[in-house]
Amino acid sequence: RWANSLRSVRFTGECVFINGDAGSLLSCKKQTICWKTSRPRFSLLTKPMNYLSDIYSKMGVELDPAENYFEVDSRFMLLEKTLRGLPAGKVCDLGCGRGALLNRLRDRHSCSGTDFDSGAVQHCATQGLTVRQVDLNNAAELPFPNVTFDAIVISEVCEHLFDPRNALRLAKRHLRSGGTLVVTVPNALPLFARLKLLFGKSVDWLHYPSPDTEKTGHIRFYTKESMTRLLTEEGFAVVKVSGVSFRMNGSFWGRLCYWLPRLLFIRSKTAPTKIDLCLGRLMPGVAP
Repeated sequence: RWANSLRSVRFTGECVFINGDAGSLLSCKKQTICWKTSRPRFSLLTKPMNYLSDIYSKMGVELDPAENYFEVDSRFMLLEKTLRGLPAGKVCDLGCGRGALLNRLRDRHSCSGTDFDSGAVQHCATQGLTVRQVDLNNAAELPFPNVTFDAIVISEVCEHLFDPRNALRLAKRHLRSGGTLVVTVPNALPLFARLKLLFGKSVDWLHYPSPDTEKTGHIRFYTKESMTRLLTEEGFAVVKVSGVSFRMNGSFWGRLCYWLPRLLFIRSKTAPTKIDLCLGRLMPGVAP
């Protein structure tokens, strides 16, 4: 029986933690189960586990980046710059979407990829890209037998996975010794979120489910420290950390990135993005 006030009952099942709009459910095996705050909305608790497939299909079309994103978006710019800076070789993008990054790199590297969404895989095939459908949560192997890659990219993927460790283990298994793994994830605690929390305000993307996570499919939340720890635990040596999209911390930073080049009479259309990247390098822990 559910009640609006705090109640507790004995629980003898497995450990469970659910945190979201409906309240907070915390327990340990053979300990106490407690619901705090309001009566839970059962639609949130009983939603099928595969509901993210609809989100991925929708996002795959809506978030297909235009060519100019690699000039005006610091994340895309840094990804391309990093991978173009490597010697020519084999590159695999795990969670490549509709293949925008692979298309940009195919003149330098031999490119392959995977994605969860069959529509994205079909789209990549029409572009002449070698992309296979894979669920990184539970795949035992990548569909590239006996192939090792010089570089593997997992960009904006780990926050969507029920089992991100499995994706990292797949990457490690197919990465040559001394190869490069490039991972990007949203920062759970960028500057604007810290300011909101400091004044007691809520940040939707810090809990699941919420309006933000229902739209984006984010179910994992990382900071610079927690992502570094996860990679280290899975056997990777973290050699560089950088922040991107610093302008998303608020209008002040967006205006700074826009106006500073103009005040310095720099007319390059990539100048605001490069300033964004510079801020991210200086303060990676608070970049979005």
